[in-house]
Amino acid sequence: LSSKTSMKKYSVLFLVCTLGGDQYIPFTVSSGPVKITHAFTPPSQTHRNLALSFQRSDTKKRKIITFRNGSSYKRSDSITFSPPDNNCRIRLRLDTRRFLSKEKDGGDNLDPEEDKIADTESTGGKSAAKSKLMSLIPSKVLKRSAVRFRQISKTLPNVKLALASFCAGIVLTFVAVLVPIYDTVDKMTEPVTLFETILTDLDRGYVDDVDTKKLFETGISAMLRSLDPYTEFEGRTEAQELNESVSGKYGGVGLVISGALPQNSAGQQKEQPPSKDKESTMPIDANSVTNSETKDEIDGDDDSNIQGINEKEIRVVSAFEGYAFDYGMRTGDKIVAVDDFIIKPNMSVEDVRNKLRGEPGSQVSITIQRDGVPGENIITMPRAIVQLRDVKLASFIGKPEDGVGYIQLSGFAANAGKEVRNAILSLQAASEAASDGESSLQALILDLRGNPGGLLTSAVDVASLLVPKDSDIVSAKGRGFPGVLYRSRVEPILDPKTKLAVLVNGQTASAAEIVSGAIQDLDVGIIVGSDRTYGKGLVQNVEDLPFDTALKFTVAKYYTPSGRCIQSTNYKEGGGLNAGDGAFRAEKVEEKDKTTFLTKNGREVKDGGGVEADFKVETPQASALEVTLLRSGVLSDFASEWSKNHQLTNNFDVDDVLYRDFQNFVMQKQKNGNLKLESLYNAPIEQLKKALVQSGYKMSTNEVDVLRASIIREMQKDFEKYRDDIKEDISTNILARYLPESMLIQRSLKTDVQVNEAVKLLSNDKKFDKLLARTNPETHSREGRTMANGTGNKPTGNTNNASSDIMMSGRDESASVFKMQW
Repeated sequence: LSSKTSMKKYSVLFLVCTLGGDQYIPFTVSSGPVKITHAFTPPSQTHRNLALSFQRSDTKKRKIITFRNGSSYKRSDSITFSPPDNNCRIRLRLDTRRFLSKEKDGGDNLDPEEDKIADTESTGGKSAAKSKLMSLIPSKVLKRSAVRFRQISKTLPNVKLALASFCAGIVLTFVAVLVPIYDTVDKMTEPVTLFETILTDLDRGYVDDVDTKKLFETGISAMLRSLDPYTEFEGRTEAQELNESVSGKYGGVGLVISGALPQNSAGQQKEQPPSKDKESTMPIDANSVTNSETKDEIDGDDDSNIQGINEKEIRVVSAFEGYAFDYGMRTGDKIVAVDDFIIKPNMSVEDVRNKLRGEPGSQVSITIQRDGVPGENIITMPRAIVQLRDVKLASFIGKPEDGVGYIQLSGFAANAGKEVRNAILSLQAASEAASDGESSLQALILDLRGNPGGLLTSAVDVASLLVPKDSDIVSAKGRGFPGVLYRSRVEPILDPKTKLAVLVNGQTASAAEIVSGAIQDLDVGIIVGSDRTYGKGLVQNVEDLPFDTALKFTVAKYYTPSGRCIQSTNYKEGGGLNAGDGAFRAEKVEEKDKTTFLTKNGREVKDGGGVEADFKVETPQASALEVTLLRSGVLSDFASEWSKNHQLTNNFDVDDVLYRDFQNFVMQKQKNGNLKLESLYNAPIEQLKKALVQSGYKMSTNEVDVLRASIIREMQKDFEKYRDDIKEDISTNILARYLPESMLIQRSLKTDVQVNEAVKLLSNDKKFDKLLARTNPETHSREGRTMANGTGNKPTGNTNNASSDIMMSGRDESASVFKMQW
């Protein structure tokens, strides 16, 4: 070819290269564009380092084809030349150094690694000058360099692999972390943006002024109500009260106060079914807290729901021992002023409470009026850190030398474990002193009736005082909640020879069920009650939010040592745009869905419905009349009237004369319209009457009035039928104005049916051991299998259960950092 040669379509070029350096074949492109395609086969096995390229002079763009190691494969490529291009060329290069090297060695016996080096040099398109320079280097130097390069080449792949693995790990980590976050952010962005936009639009454009804070709280509350009854948003006030119930203390004087209820409000509350009062309002638990429902008991200077008091006034419901009680405050006292703050009619309980509370150590003067005491009295006392006591009473049933102790535990605040410990030690010391050291505590009754729960750690502390060392007490797990197991790490303070009975009822819930469940599963004591406990096996966590608010939400279920979950109700998420779908759906765990587990001694227990009593004792049911009298507040009103004209004596008793005076007092209130004996039935009666009127049944409507009068007459007869019970209620309300709470509880034990039956059980060794399966050799032989499995029988298909390998993760050391409400 020459520079004058013009390439045409389908031209074929045969190129011949001698053993020189690079050869350039120039040509021109006069028309086109021209696409040149090459496809070659190596001419011989010796020409193993042949490189061919087409090069454009204007862009320096090249297409290269290389033949390596004498291989016979074909490789094709193409390049396009556009006219006019008068300086195109084909470059053909043969690696002279490699060829001469082979000739000198006398054959084709070169190391393959050296061939790779040569290939790399050839295919890289080295210049002719560089090739000639390398041919001048002595062969020994080249061989040594080749060896070094080979060593590096052997190591380099491992380095490359490690580096590639490291980079891949980083990429995968970022993907694993960022993709879920992105999905979550993407999932959350739309609803959050919509909520903010809607709130802004309503604030800016609604026809009337709106309270955006109230709208926000309404929306949040509706959202949380669609999940379960325990998930709640806590505003500033609620969050503060929640924190006080968690810590079990606040700065104040130690009073529980009540504001008067309007007449219509009292009537409405009286119409509620009596048997549902506590169960339907059982908010048990938040971030490790206890009785958030029973505000009257734990909130100190707070409102108490005393119904039927229609005067517009603030009265004392309870005065704590060690605080306000010791300074002279009593139940029923009417608070007139706090320092210079005069209490006016219709003033809220919150306003008065805020005046009573303050910096510990500061003085406060409280002006009161007391029934039976003329004029006003001023009581001055210091504010203090009021410690809410969970142990309401620690005493003996009968004589101390009999050695039957009794502890009433009303909650599980921060110091519950310490209080129970001190109570047990005091009872043990007193029992030894009474018997001149011959015997210690023979039996103990732990009363958990009405205990709504509290701190998880406090429940563990209390259980650790009673169960053997290294015993599992409770475990918990949830979707986003790490498995946590709590185990006793100390020797029990209660002597194993001391027989233990635990009293429970339908209002024993949450943390109280943890303690009773552990005692039952480990066969440490007997559970005494009428049926089952409340059945709350859910754990709530409290997340602090900005602006002194908090979110309490359900995070896990808890499991007793046998592996059962005692949650009695399954909650399913509700919600949606339809108003009827807003609330959660609750389904009771049916009997057929319950799973059987085994205690340490092999006794059968079931999940899905609270803790069932081992020894059942029915409690007397309150009559409709007694419930009405208690809820209406008429008993408190009568106690006030009695205090005005009488003085309490040591031999005080409700005799027949006093009881007749009470009946007259009640009937007078009924006559004046301040009391409705039929209030329990008033709502259904009114509903029936309204339906009959709408239907036009006038005669039947008159019959409804006859029915109402008949109910009143029947209830009046109950004054005689339930004389003893009502007398006891009258006595308690009068004595509450003079005696501390602990003495009132001590006094009530004499007529407590379940306490008396528990005492009889504890004195019967044979029956006690039989209930705990201690005398059955067959059950003893099952003990090894039960405790080895950790959960007795493995759950079969019940979502309330978890196998031991999942829930008992052994994170005892880290378990204490979780502050959960149970």
